[in-house]
Amino acid sequence: MCKKCSGGFLLVEALFALALLWTTAAVLLPLLMQMAHERNSLILEEKARRLLAIALYEEPLAGETMIADGRTVFRLQASNEGGRMWKVCVRWNDYVGREMERCGYGKR
Repeated sequence: MCKKCSGGFLLVEALFALALLWTTAAVLLPLLMQMAHERNSLILEEKARRLLAIALYEEPLAGETMIADGRTVFRLQASNEGGRMWKVCVRWNDYVGREMERCGYGKR
């Protein structure tokens, strides 16, 4: 058995381990947050696609309609493209702050 070995961590080793832990957390945490925001944005996009399908084939729209879902506001805008052809667009702001838009055409 070594008489000079204390069997514990030295202060330098403990500081190095903490610095490594903080560096790893500082690198990985923003990446994980971005992945979570993108995943939530995909959920919003799926809701917008459902609203677009409903607006195209089930409900008659006139002008612009706003639908609130939690803290997100979806804006539906319908315009006549001539004859029986209609263009319907859904706009919303995702969790990252980008304005997103999906459009579709349908006959009525």
